[in-house]
Amino acid sequence: MKVLAVTGIRSEYDILYPVLDELRKSKFDVSIFVSGAHLSNEHGDTYKQILSDDFEIADYSDTYLSTDRLTQRPKGISMIISGLCQTVDRIKPDFLLVVGDREESISVAIVGNYMDILVVHLGGGDPVFGNTDDPIRFAVSKLSHVHCCFSQEYKKNLINIGEESFRIFNTGNPSYVNISKVPNLSVDKLSKDLKIEFNNRPYIVMIKHPLSSELGEVLEQIETTLEAVCEFCETYDFHVVIIPPNTDPGSNNIRNIISKFSSLSRVHSLNTIPRKQFVNLIRGASALIGNSSMGILEAPFYKLPVVNVGNRQLGRLNAGNVEFTPYDKKIIVKALKKACLDKKYRRKVETLINPFGDESSAINIRKAMESIAPNDKKWLTKKRLC
Repeated sequence: MKVLAVTGIRSEYDILYPVLDELRKSKFDVSIFVSGAHLSNEHGDTYKQILSDDFEIADYSDTYLSTDRLTQRPKGISMIISGLCQTVDRIKPDFLLVVGDREESISVAIVGNYMDILVVHLGGGDPVFGNTDDPIRFAVSKLSHVHCCFSQEYKKNLINIGEESFRIFNTGNPSYVNISKVPNLSVDKLSKDLKIEFNNRPYIVMIKHPLSSELGEVLEQIETTLEAVCEFCETYDFHVVIIPPNTDPGSNNIRNIISKFSSLSRVHSLNTIPRKQFVNLIRGASALIGNSSMGILEAPFYKLPVVNVGNRQLGRLNAGNVEFTPYDKKIIVKALKKACLDKKYRRKVETLINPFGDESSAINIRKAMESIAPNDKKWLTKKRLC
């Protein structure tokens, strides 16, 4: 059976990779439609990672528009749909596979429905509030034929919006397979690879994205966050490694402010990092700060404390490792102190129960897809929509 996966950004591909690797070991013929930031020099040309993982790239689609205008994402969607329908018509896959809530997700769901191809969606049923992506995720769920969700609670949410239970598989988060298989690097080797000198001091990692409903406040928000981070690092002798934001409107403003702080000796700003180095960077960190979904979905596997600043990710299921703070410098510093230096709290995080599965998640997804007959009309035709 043919599977066409669609991905436009590295974080998305890191979730897809273990699934695609598992599928190609079975009876599936796997290829990938690559778009968006994967093809951007600014974001590290991450399509090269896909090639080095020895996957066939079915098509390259240049859909990334480097602008902070709100026209960026809907225009990108129109470009993805235009290219993807041609690729699907040529390849005629049995399954379209996509993850999450970004432009690629809604594009795949639309193309799959109109072209009668089964859409397998990873990561549905996850309610988040305040960002453009949030309603898109649930729109994708309504347009998808098969759901591989990451927790039992998310499965219940999909049933509550009218999805038939036979379509829903609680598989867990497949990115844990990636993490568990990455070999350990010594601190010296990691420092050399990343060209960072930690001087034998602890460090935190920062990943900060814009929020679509708060674009007018982006500059103030990133400045407040960075000022708090720098105050904490200076007071308690830490370093901070900053990973660049996603490609959403407002991201250029965040990058510009980060560059102003990068001259400080304790601040290390990086571009896209290869998977091996990224996993080891997170393994060695004392905490993660910002507003990345990684703090919700991946950090529990690392047993990593997280300080989530602002409204992005607010309301999501979490494992108990996340401190939510407003954009208040004193509160952020206090939360970082707790995350990095409170031994009792850190022991609690180390013993947390992860609601998002384990290393078997990719196998679970492969078994789910093996159980589906693409020609069986019950999968393509939804008898219940609400």
